[in-house]
Amino acid sequence: MELFVYSRRALEAVQPHEVPHVIVSITSGPEDVARIRSNAHCRGILRLSFPDAEAASDKFPETALFSPEHARKIWDFVLRHRDVERIVVHCDAGISRSAAVAAALARVLKGDDAEFLGGKYRPNMRVYRLLLDAAPS
Repeated sequence: MELFVYSRRALEAVQPHEVPHVIVSITSGPEDVARIRSNAHCRGILRLSFPDAEAASDKFPETALFSPEHARKIWDFVLRHRDVERIVVHCDAGISRSAAVAAALARVLKGDDAEFLGGKYRPNMRVYRLLLDAAPS
């Protein structure tokens, strides 16, 4: 299974993948919906919204942040579509939230998350940790 990380702009511009895939679409607010081009190979799109923050603040209360419920939704979605060849994940910049999701999925499903830790990525560690905590055993 391959994992692809995109910024929102790149995902909205790219041609849909021509192999069976699913998309985890992350935006900052529930009214902000990415325009995703899909095709017959797209098996599903999971849309989530949460800010790119690792800790609660005056701007982002704890209830707005990535939560164990978000993590469960991602795992349920991914496990329901284990037969796809690719998982595509995007967030606004394609650096933090989407990289954290891809890193956690890669660690659990492939045994190696190095591709998404460091380099051009700066994974949101709250997202990464909560996804690992919710991972199937």
